[in-house]
Amino acid sequence: MKDTAFQQLLKPLTKELIEESVRRYRSDYGYEKFKTWDHLKVMIYAHLQEIKSLRLLEIAANSQKLGESIEVHRTTLSDANYKRNPMCFMWIAEQLMSLMPRKLRSTLKKVIKILDSSPIQLKGKGYNEWAKHYATSRCQGLKLHVEYDLHLESPTGLALSYANYNDVNMGRNWPILSDVVYVFDKGYYDYNWWWSIHQKKAFFVTRLKKNSAIVLGDAQAITAENILEDNLFKLKNKNPRGGKKNLYTENLRRIRVAREGKSPLVLVTNFLDLPAEEVAILYKNRWEIELFFKWVKQNLKLKKFFGKSENAVKIQLITAIIAYLLVWIFKNVSKDKRTLRHVLTWLKYNLHVLKYDNREQGPPPDYPWIRRTGGVLFDY
Repeated sequence: MKDTAFQQLLKPLTKELIEESVRRYRSDYGYEKFKTWDHLKVMIYAHLQEIKSLRLLEIAANSQKLGESIEVHRTTLSDANYKRNPMCFMWIAEQLMSLMPRKLRSTLKKVIKILDSSPIQLKGKGYNEWAKHYATSRCQGLKLHVEYDLHLESPTGLALSYANYNDVNMGRNWPILSDVVYVFDKGYYDYNWWWSIHQKKAFFVTRLKKNSAIVLGDAQAITAENILEDNLFKLKNKNPRGGKKNLYTENLRRIRVAREGKSPLVLVTNFLDLPAEEVAILYKNRWEIELFFKWVKQNLKLKKFFGKSENAVKIQLITAIIAYLLVWIFKNVSKDKRTLRHVLTWLKYNLHVLKYDNREQGPPPDYPWIRRTGGVLFDY
């Protein structure tokens, strides 16, 4: 029997993957019937269909027989969202992200990753009881931290924190890989963290604050109209604040980029030999992660949460990212040329279609990589 589109979509979530997650986090302990796999399937279905309430989700899930030989009840789902360890789903998301393919499409033959976070506002009865304690003047709720691979157009790292957790604190704990270019904004402003990136033979591009004490060095040749200045420099303050010692004593590069109708953008990087206009393009590409956050919030089930507990919100956020990854994999394995939004729309209305129409969408998805371990998703 042929698989439905929904079954094809779920193929990367192998039995072995789910069982390992259950073993690690004991996520089926205390659940006689509604297992982790049932929970994940129902949440993915809710995201794809943008279902608005647990009552509607109960009806939809049972009409499509999403539970393994059981009926899904909204009270059971609510209880699971409240109690089940969200880390079992985070681990699954991490495994999917670790299998993403590597394909370099730019003239700069390096992996480019963008770091950023997006606030998830949570206010009102049910949320205030726990989120208010960690609120800032700008946000009450959680922060979704993402590492976004520019070439893959997909996240390759994920974390959640309270609203008052600074981005730079998350950055200090982020795994940094050699020969990778990291692009981030001023929320990650820490000279010593920049130095740790440099020590790991990685690169970074970010903005330089106006009040940064620096000593300008040699000027570089300017080859593009939008580049106003290109200088080497060193950080002046040996002890920036609170007796903290500045470890970054080597040359950095300061690039002033003209912007239409705005003040120039001042960038800093340890990329000393890359043309200034390419450094400017790297930072401009940071906008892609903002588009990713916007896409996820607009197209998946994140406008309203099924539960108001911290646990329920985290599960809904993590499973939204899993749904995104599955759609991304489905699109690319199928060699579908349409946008991700169009593929998602097709799936939404054809989840239970048995045949994947290759006249329009390409060949049916094939997942030979599932049988591999430790390799890439598929080869180019």
